[in-house]
Amino acid sequence: MSQPAQRALIVGIKNYRNLRQLDWTINDALAMYEVLRCHENGEPNFACHLVLGCAPVDAPVGAAGLAGADVSFDATYNSLFNAFEQLFAFDGTVLLYFSGHGVTSPQGRCLAAQDSTKAARGIQMNELLKMANHSNARNVLMIIDSCYSGWIGDPPEGSEQNWNIPEDRLKEGVTILAAARPDEKAIEIEGHGVFTRLVLGALKGGAADVRGRVSAASIYAYVEQALGPWQQRPVHKSNASSMPPIRFCRPLISDDLLRLLPTLFPTPEFQVAMDPSFEVTSPNADPEKVKIFKTFKRYQIAGLLRPAYAFDEDLYFVAINRRKVELTPLGQFYWQLAKDGRLSGSPAFESARSNAVIDPESLAKLFHETYERLAPFYQYETREATRTTWDKVPDQNKRLMIAVATEVLATLANLEKDAATQATSEAQLPPSER
Repeated sequence: MSQPAQRALIVGIKNYRNLRQLDWTINDALAMYEVLRCHENGEPNFACHLVLGCAPVDAPVGAAGLAGADVSFDATYNSLFNAFEQLFAFDGTVLLYFSGHGVTSPQGRCLAAQDSTKAARGIQMNELLKMANHSNARNVLMIIDSCYSGWIGDPPEGSEQNWNIPEDRLKEGVTILAAARPDEKAIEIEGHGVFTRLVLGALKGGAADVRGRVSAASIYAYVEQALGPWQQRPVHKSNASSMPPIRFCRPLISDDLLRLLPTLFPTPEFQVAMDPSFEVTSPNADPEKVKIFKTFKRYQIAGLLRPAYAFDEDLYFVAINRRKVELTPLGQFYWQLAKDGRLSGSPAFESARSNAVIDPESLAKLFHETYERLAPFYQYETREATRTTWDKVPDQNKRLMIAVATEVLATLANLEKDAATQATSEAQLPPSER
């Protein structure tokens, strides 16, 4: 899949000369590098440059699997400012990640460099915004994990009545994800900053749609829901007219199957009548309808299809009882995208378990044959004499096992989806401020 040119500057500052040291900013930066440099299927994503404000011994780049990374260990003001300028001297997609101190100054809020002092507090946040606004980059995303980071893009203090300077506003294509409000501290706990931990979970799939696409807006929605009203509140500012994916994760369903929606459902509201010929164990099973049944099961797992009679009914019983299925509102949305030819640009995930859905009958057969083979070794001596092959199992027993296998597969798919959204409990630990 062809990708637009994309570059990312990833900054983590731990060792400050004149400010309190931070504990987990290097962890933040290294983890962000790992997740941004490639999509989940291993295809290249952002060309990343790391700036780490620490001694090289504090960031075992090779040991962390980052050998060959483009990395600098100088995060002083001049080096950091030059790195920002180089980042924005680009006409593709630009991403800035910063993990470090945010501090106040008479002119506003600053991102602290390693050599920042009380007299020279660092790089003004809105100076950074001006760089982004003057850049030729098509899309700019700034992810800032620091105290007061939500100040970026706010009017300079005292100028609210005459805030007409274009460079102080977000130009089209610029998006900001900030860890905290303009007057609020950001915190870190064991392992990561609270905000960064959630962003990482979002990028790893927690904020992905059914096609596996993670956007800036979906990252914010994921993070915002995970933080309660008494915790630090993330900030999202954007002047973007489009939301290109930041990362591709394993999809719940392939684009090829999504494109079949208008073929299987003539209209978004159409209900398909099923019957026993859709069920593989039926004596009158129709091979073509069995294929459709399997596709419907994939739609159901992805949340695109449901039984019309009882939403939680298994499709096996829908077919046996001659009932209907319909598209969910989400399914109708993707039906329209497929109808309009707007499903393209997703990378291949050949090994994706969710796309290669296991046939329930194959799972039931595998379970039966494995059980029969292993039973004698677990003191079920009588099973040897009564062992039977799958083709001789009574139809009623087959149907039961297939129904069980279907529910197990659906449960596993849901568990896999839920596992990507588990990074929500960290704020219970004692925090430290950034």
